[in-house]
Amino acid sequence: MLRGITHPVCRDLMMSATFLKERGHTVRVWDRCVDRTDYTDPKNGFHADAAVFFISQSSSVKDAIAVSDRLRKNGTVIVWADMVALLGVDLPDTHLYCDFLLLGEYCFTADELLRALENGDDVREIAGLAVAEEGGFIKTEKRPLSAFSELYPTDWTLIDVEKCFRRFQSCEKMLYLNASTGCPYACGFCSTPACYGQRRKRPIEHVLQEIDYLVRDHGLDGVNFSDELLLFTDEELAAMKACRERNGNRFVWGGETRPQLLSDAMLQKMYDAGCRWLLFGLESGAETMRARLHKDYDPARVAAVVDHCTALGISTFGSFIVGFPGETPQELKETVSFASSLDLDAFLFNYYVLIAETPLYEEAVESGRFRFRSILEYDSLVNTDHLDENFSQIPYRELATVKAYFDFLTITRKKKTAAAQQAGTQFLKKAMNTAAEYLRGSPKEAAAGLWSVAKRGASVVYYPLAHPDIVKKYGLHNVNRD
Repeated sequence: MLRGITHPVCRDLMMSATFLKERGHTVRVWDRCVDRTDYTDPKNGFHADAAVFFISQSSSVKDAIAVSDRLRKNGTVIVWADMVALLGVDLPDTHLYCDFLLLGEYCFTADELLRALENGDDVREIAGLAVAEEGGFIKTEKRPLSAFSELYPTDWTLIDVEKCFRRFQSCEKMLYLNASTGCPYACGFCSTPACYGQRRKRPIEHVLQEIDYLVRDHGLDGVNFSDELLLFTDEELAAMKACRERNGNRFVWGGETRPQLLSDAMLQKMYDAGCRWLLFGLESGAETMRARLHKDYDPARVAAVVDHCTALGISTFGSFIVGFPGETPQELKETVSFASSLDLDAFLFNYYVLIAETPLYEEAVESGRFRFRSILEYDSLVNTDHLDENFSQIPYRELATVKAYFDFLTITRKKKTAAAQQAGTQFLKKAMNTAAEYLRGSPKEAAAGLWSVAKRGASVVYYPLAHPDIVKKYGLHNVNRD
């Protein structure tokens, strides 16, 4: 696990570590987000035959390179995995920093790779692998997707769970788990289909076994499912409800899903089973942009679902993206209007960034407008909180003002859903937690991280005050704060 922006426990890391352990390998998990020990220092007496890096955020690339270089000096084989590694396979410099990339199912590919290295077998016979050679990678045949029933329940004894807990909503000990991976949709800006494939569910008994353990042995009181699409069946919700009851109703849960998939009856069952928050990826309020993104939904149904969640006591968070390629001021106005019409607990506005292996990226490449030339360039440009490249028809200051205004609205939001804490308070706590995570790093890392947090906080105040004309242009002054 690499150091970067505050990040949940990596599901692929934990599933792979568990699988490798159960298959007879000796495994140690080093989560650099919470463990300051430098195991690359020879004085710590640590040695690894192979190190598998899970790089799910672009902000972790520089850390991956630094640690990889130090381990390589000790003869360790370097393997990169997860989203950034997958997206970097076709970049011209990624091969300089690692020996292999896991392109298919990490668990199975890693197991076969380690056994081949141990036995001296030809690694090119392993499906789902990229082998570094001079000038780039040689990719083996694609590995077919596997059923998650072939995996094991996650072994949470591999990490210090207490260090990984987060505060969220009313929870003091929230942890990220997952009940599925992948997504059946193909949004134009999202790389999930390319990286993880179609949605596949874990056996619900595995998920509940983990929750039982975490509640009993560590006091878990919240589960934030990191699924790309969280959707339980009636039977699974009944099992979740029973799990809560046998644990004294000591935990609640939530995650990201699509409002158009949720009936009023389903929402009631979710609430009864412990659901207390939901994130909706709405992205744009403009019908023209949603059609281009393949993000189809009925705005009226979204509003009805948000209102029903509020009535039940489920907090709602709406995710929006500004600065899509070709986005016009009129389309941004429609997004502002749609967002402000919703009675959400929090408005999460992010800048659009190009991500490889997505339809919008392919459009940019084909048009000759943009192409990633380096894994380090990917590290610097893929940041939804800072816009380095504006692909829209809207000036940066207008995008920044809209984003800042909704950030400010969320922080000052007066809405309070049932027993949940005020949303704004949660995001202030998140900012403080982020700052605390940066302090765990080196003085240089801490200074850079804290400076980033401070700049973002200042922008929330600066842009709306400095650009009242933009506030008026997009009707931001009409947004209801109550």
